Amino acid sequence: MTGGIEDPDARPRAPEFALDPLQELNGKGLATIHRWYLRDLGAVGALMGDIRAGLAAPGDLAPAVRGMPMAQNLALFGTACGQQCLALTNHHQIEDGWLYPQLEVQGNAPLNAVLTRLRAEHRMLHGLIEDLAGAADALAVDPEAGNFDACARHFAALDAAVRSHFRYEEDSIGPALGYYKVRV
Repeated sequence: MTGGIEDPDARPRAPEFALDPLQELNGKGLATIHRWYLRDLGAVGALMGDIRAGLAAPGDLAPAVRGMPMAQNLALFGTACGQQCLALTNHHQIEDGWLYPQLEVQGNAPLNAVLTRLRAEHRMLHGLIEDLAGAADALAVDPEAGNFDACARHFAALDAAVRSHFRYEEDSIGPALGYYKVRV
């Protein structure tokens, strides 16, 4: 999709930063946090494999998807039915509201373009999570093969998008975090 999360042409490039070893470590903190979310995605993928193999019930998927910290964290932008997340300490809220502003005040225009793009990707990811959650809800109501296949498609799209987003974010702002001494 043009302009989508995995479209490299839609992503601005961050400036290069010369970092010392201590500064390099700071950006790696962001990567560590991302690995926790990837672990959650892996668990949902494993559950989907268990459902396909008949080792778990299709109804187990919806609570697992909605219970993922990533799903709860991305609720910042609201859900399809308009519910608002009350938690103020979620991952993307921290990035959007605390981490990114600390970088934006540096006045680095190319970096600020990256931050704008990352915020837009957060909204796109939320949409993909809601798509998966809706498909998982449908599967819980009717565990037929077509509903499972829809879940599998939505999960594959989310998994690819999250991995692409995390790589872009880590590569783009990880060095800036160290350079500007923004703690993660």
